[in-house]
Amino acid sequence: MTVAEWAEKHRRLSSESSARPGAYRLKSAPYQAGPMDAIMDPSVQSVCLMWAAQTGKTEVINNVVGYFIHQDPSPILCLQPTLEMAATWSGDRLAPMVRDTPVLKRLVSDPKARDSGNTRLHKRFLGGHITMAGANSPASLAARPIRVLLADEIDRYPSSAGTEGDPISLAERRTDTFHNAIIIKTSTPTVKGISKVEVEYSMTDQCEWFCPCPKCGEFQTLKWRQVFWEERQMETAHYKCESCEETLSERERLQMIGSGEWRATEEFNGKRGYYINGLCSMFPAKKGFRNRLHQAVAGFLDAKKRGTEGIKTWTNTFMAEAWEDVHEEIQPHYLMARRETYTAEVPEGVVIIVAGVDVQADRLEAEAVGFGPGEESWCIEYRQFLGEPSHPGVWKNLDEWLQSRFETEEGRSLPIAGCCVDSGFQAHLVYEFVKPRQPRNVFAIKGMGGFGKPIVSRPSKSSVKRVHLYTIGTDTAKELIYGRLRIEDPGYGFCHFQIGQGYDEEWFNQLTSEKAVTSVKRGVKARAWVKKSGGARNEALDIRIYAYAALIILNPNLDKLARAKDAPPKTDEERKPKRQRPPKGGGFVGNFRH
Repeated sequence: MTVAEWAEKHRRLSSESSARPGAYRLKSAPYQAGPMDAIMDPSVQSVCLMWAAQTGKTEVINNVVGYFIHQDPSPILCLQPTLEMAATWSGDRLAPMVRDTPVLKRLVSDPKARDSGNTRLHKRFLGGHITMAGANSPASLAARPIRVLLADEIDRYPSSAGTEGDPISLAERRTDTFHNAIIIKTSTPTVKGISKVEVEYSMTDQCEWFCPCPKCGEFQTLKWRQVFWEERQMETAHYKCESCEETLSERERLQMIGSGEWRATEEFNGKRGYYINGLCSMFPAKKGFRNRLHQAVAGFLDAKKRGTEGIKTWTNTFMAEAWEDVHEEIQPHYLMARRETYTAEVPEGVVIIVAGVDVQADRLEAEAVGFGPGEESWCIEYRQFLGEPSHPGVWKNLDEWLQSRFETEEGRSLPIAGCCVDSGFQAHLVYEFVKPRQPRNVFAIKGMGGFGKPIVSRPSKSSVKRVHLYTIGTDTAKELIYGRLRIEDPGYGFCHFQIGQGYDEEWFNQLTSEKAVTSVKRGVKARAWVKKSGGARNEALDIRIYAYAALIILNPNLDKLARAKDAPPKTDEERKPKRQRPPKGGGFVGNFRH
């Protein structure tokens, strides 16, 4: 359907009754128009989409942009979590749509043309313009007025745009001068209680996709509890009607979804909201799966193996539901009881060792951590290097330790492959130490709090010594590490602790010294990590974060390293370099001309 055809459909539907006649209409929840038509409804102030990942949220945004460029030219703001993501959306989604849609291509000038008014983050067209902005940039939220606000992935927005306050509120103020302004907010949810899209959706009429059972005709929403499969046979996955309890084939499930309709579950108050989960996806299954339900069950079981963090991600992205944290504090004595006695410096499962270093006023503290497939981890050694950081001898001792090797049970010798050193204290000394050792994968880092930030961001050049400086999302890392500390069975993400090597009661107290709390700041709910009552230090927790950040920066293929470890040693014949055959007609091979 072209943009013009869709516009004509909207004009036709707007003149008809909002309720759709039919045998399956609920009196309290009549059929509602979908999000595309709701956006054009003059009685709708805003539209909220709380949808699962890869179910078409971004396509709705793309279609809205196309409509307002072609049919109703207006000032448009597309707000993404960061400026980088805004630039990516512009290049990967908007530009191809304009290029491949003839009517839009005629209206939006070529960005390569001179004086076109068309840049990566700002594009003009006759009667309007579209600006791409980041929620982390106050400047991009305080410019010209706009009529159409498209706020994508709002749960990934920072709680404040610099010092200006809530970025969503700042963007909404820019629509005040338009009586016919429309606001669209989309996202998969995150944590219950602080999820922005969950709050926005709760203030709407909360439409859900009701589907009629092909066998009994009863309308219902698709729920995970109605998915069944035989034990250890994911390919047997099927859906059961919650009314007649009949088993539905994959074709019947698709028929059920295709015959569905939006129904409001709350009274309309000027705001439309739409919820849909991954069970409503009509995309074909990936290679290796019989159907979409087979793929969904495989994803669920894989998430379970990954522990809390895996189930949390699956709940957010597939079920489109906010994750409710269990606010149980991790007790240090519980982790101490899990300590093991290693038969060598490094257990058999370790394929790589990384380290983290914290700088204190009278010492350096460091930990070496081993990782194996599935990021299963083993404590290797916790060390303190006493002395003021201004004393060269302290850094010399650290450098010697970073060059040490650790013996495994099979006789392998593993080095410390990478290390992150915190520059939050005595930064100039850290830069002096790191700069000549960057080729050895010694990295300077700086922690940054805030929910939803990536654990490791792209490095920037520090203003001192011109060292590559990595920013670490400490709150996100703590969520991950605390989730893994709760895993009880060895395997994916499990943390092993050994007896000795610095892992005493004080270390476990420091590792479990913080807890997550939710508070209201400037009228916005925010989640933060604070120290527990009792004032325990938290160096062990910070250093474990730095070691994990080193693993992320190195980005090793842990499964491949494990296979290489278990492979038989190569023979002398296999070690010989293979002779390269010169290309036909001469040319270069290696450093030789033929």
